[in-house]
Order: sequence, then structure tokens, then C-alpha cells
Amino acid sequence: MKMFRRFAVVALAAALAPQAFAQKVDGEAPAQFEQLVKVNLLDFAFGQYTAVYERVIGPYTSVALNLGGIGYYDSAESYSIGSYYDEFGYWYNAPAEVEMEVSGWELTPEIRRYGFIFDGMPEGLYASAFVQLRGLSAVVDETLDLEEINSEVYGLDYPYEVDHTLNFFSFGGGFNLGYQWMADNGLAIDAYFGPMFRRVSRSMEFDSLPSLVGEDAQAVAEDATEDRMRNEYWLQRPYSNDLYTGRTGPWVRGGISVAISF
Repeated sequence: MKMFRRFAVVALAAALAPQAFAQKVDGEAPAQFEQLVKVNLLDFAFGQYTAVYERVIGPYTSVALNLGGIGYYDSAESYSIGSYYDEFGYWYNAPAEVEMEVSGWELTPEIRRYGFIFDGMPEGLYASAFVQLRGLSAVVDETLDLEEINSEVYGLDYPYEVDHTLNFFSFGGGFNLGYQWMADNGLAIDAYFGPMFRRVSRSMEFDSLPSLVGEDAQAVAEDATEDRMRNEYWLQRPYSNDLYTGRTGPWVRGGISVAISF
């Protein structure tokens, strides 16, 4: 949290003092371009496809809207979600595998204040404040040898497949520091990074639940699913684990975008 406060102070100082830091050509440097359309290259590595529209609204200020679509496939195998020794000393394992299809969206409006301008807006060093909304849905299919798993020798607390749909939503905001470079022909590169705070909520839907006497089948299934997804599987895309382990609290946001200006 101390890091977040320090970054906020630096971002605020950069935003509130453009006259002190701005580099100008003659008087107020006119905007080179009024509008930019960008694609975030870094998001491709996370199964996300983000388009950005930025518009200059003042000598030192612009607004931007980031709209992203999310879609990818993930999977994992567990060598053993259960095991036992027989009376002859042989070791037996119960393997399992899981497949996941993730889809979703992200919306991030932001306002930017340029504090060190080169040649004209919107090129130079800037601080931005943003709000982010993010929603994802993960359809998860687990494959077990149910006949073997249900035998008492494995001693599993939940000897069932955890097929489910996970709904994940986060809402938050924060600050970024960034730099945008622009070529004379209108091509631009934008890089930024900074802290944020997010609030996370999630829910699970199951196609079917076992009959459990004296227990809440939904609650038991949710606990078993979280435990299995966190501890038994290491998904090929590590960021998929955030769907189950992510909590309300500090987070980060960053990106590298390429743009055309007009």
C-alpha cells in the first residue's frame, strides 16, 4: 500500500505541473494529431485483444477509452489427485485432467495529463487516472476415472468431477505513468505501467451436484473446486489461476500499444 501511495503522489505531481515541465516550440505547441486508434500488443500474450481510442481535449489533456475482448483455451493435467499404497507396497495414483474455455470483456476509461511534451500533443510523458471493469466466464470440464476414484482406497473428500462455469468480475481504479512517442507520419508507440486497487467477486454454477446428506451441496462443491483448481492443477497459462486465487486488493496495469494518428 505504501508503494501505491508513493506512485499516486508522483503521478499527481506530473499531472498538476505541466507548465513547469512542458517543452514547447513556440508558446503552446499545437497538437500534432487530435485522435489516435491503438492496439495493445502486450494483451495478446494474455489472451486479450484490446483496442484503444484516444482524443486530445486540451493543451495538456486527453481522454482514452480501452475496450477489450478476452478469449482463450487452457488445460492442465494432474499426475495424481489421489494415491494409496496397497498391502504389497505398490503405489497407485489417480490421474485427472481439466479443460477450460475462457471468454470475457474489459472496459477502461481514462484521463491523461501530459507533463513533458515533445513537439506537440499527445507526445511525451504523462500521468493518467483510470477506472476498470472486467468480466470473465470460464467453462471448465474435468475428466476423472469415476469408477476408480469412488473406491474408498483413495480417500478423497470429494470423489466427483468438478465440471462448472466460473463467473469472475472485478472493478477498480488506479494511476499509470507512461510515455507516448509519435512519428511524423502519425505512427505512435505508447508504453505505460502503474498500480491499481480492484474489488473481485466470483460465483460458480454446476451442471449437477451430488446428493449429500446434511450438507449444502453447492457450498461443498465450491470448496472442493477451489481446492482442486488451486492445488491439483497448474494451468498452462499461469494467469488463468487468477480466476481462482485473485482477491480484492492491490493489482497492477500496464501495456505497450501501437497506434495510427489522424
